[in-house]
Amino acid sequence: MTKGRRHELKLSLLYWFAAPNFALSIMHMPVLMILPAYYAKSTQTSLAAIGTILLFGRLFDAVTDPLVGFWSDRTYSRIGSRKPWIMAGIPLACVATIYLFTPAATAGATYFLIWSILLFSAWTLIDIPYIAWGAELSRDYNERSRIMTIRGTVGFVGSFLFMASPILLAPWTGSTEIGAEALEISAWLIAITLPLFMGMALILVPPGTKVAIRKTSAKSLVAALRINKPLRFYSVVQFAGGVAAGSWGATVLLFCDSINLGDKFPFLLLAAWGTRICVAPLWLKLIYRFGKHHVWALGSALSAVITPLALLAEPGENTIYLILVYAVILGFVETAWMVTPRAIYGDIIDYDALKTGADQAGTYFALSGLIDKAATAVGGGLAFYILSLMDYDVAGANNDQQLWALYLSFGILPAIIYLGVGIAMRKFPLDARRHSIIRRRIESRARRQQETMD
Repeated sequence: MTKGRRHELKLSLLYWFAAPNFALSIMHMPVLMILPAYYAKSTQTSLAAIGTILLFGRLFDAVTDPLVGFWSDRTYSRIGSRKPWIMAGIPLACVATIYLFTPAATAGATYFLIWSILLFSAWTLIDIPYIAWGAELSRDYNERSRIMTIRGTVGFVGSFLFMASPILLAPWTGSTEIGAEALEISAWLIAITLPLFMGMALILVPPGTKVAIRKTSAKSLVAALRINKPLRFYSVVQFAGGVAAGSWGATVLLFCDSINLGDKFPFLLLAAWGTRICVAPLWLKLIYRFGKHHVWALGSALSAVITPLALLAEPGENTIYLILVYAVILGFVETAWMVTPRAIYGDIIDYDALKTGADQAGTYFALSGLIDKAATAVGGGLAFYILSLMDYDVAGANNDQQLWALYLSFGILPAIIYLGVGIAMRKFPLDARRHSIIRRRIESRARRQQETMD
């Protein structure tokens, strides 16, 4: 049992830190889920070009993410090591978002490529230092969970608002689909709220504490990968969970189409994300009581049970109500493994600081981001490969064998992986007691270093 609930940081300060995630989540959702299909339907960009550009974007991230993480670790300034990078990314993010979200009907592959890469660059400049900053605000086991949960909850609100936008605009657009109007309003909302909220966070929230006794280097990073057993454990579990989420996410709309609920998809997303906003504080209390890795394990195990239950639904008048209940329950259990990983990752970074003496939070979160992106891509690719083997027709009727390919990708494969993740996370080696020892040692060593320098 995890004891102690002393809060080191004021709640108002944490909400100022979390506020930029409102705008960032509005940005992330369409880039990941909406824009590729929108460009295919509404511009002159071909499917092949979109796929190639998205692949190039992931390869671009594989280069830029580690560089920004590494350089931010080595940055020393009056306002901390993370804030200068975030400040550099904000103007680029606002301009790129407006152009990427509002293409003309004549826009082609070059337009999509340029503004996608510019937005990915801004995304990297902001996201990696921002998350690393959150991990450095406190090194307390429970307080770090509180920081990341509040940040995640504010992000859920942003995602919820974006998904609600086509429904709110329906009286004027005549449709609940996410179209040009919703994208343009979202772009301008990001351009206004991101500088405002991030500016307030940069001014009001301290840069966090450093415990390094030496500069990070390529050599120390290689050493970390070799000696950091919790990192290797976490990375395997993170990749597996990402594959499951990627497979489910790539096929959820196809599954809704198969039971004649494709036009109700926004309502299902709203039910899931609305639930996440409500239940995140409950999962935080469970983290306080049982520890982060046990909550992650529980959430994954429950996801293994809930995810395939949608396969019991059949087309009919009342199916929408069953799937809405499914979305609410799934949103509840998934929140557990959406709020815990980054808090756990901060503990792993502290373990690295103890072993290497370097502060490599930026580099570590860059690595985590790459694993997330790769796992999601593998999960989605695997799902579509299974569908293609069975000649699944996304626009027509399918036989029982083809539907089973969809059921395997959407419900069965993710459930199996989630169960494995749940079992594995029970054995994660860093708990509150071990982390408290690590924290005392690195903070004591940093104080001795400072006293020697003084």
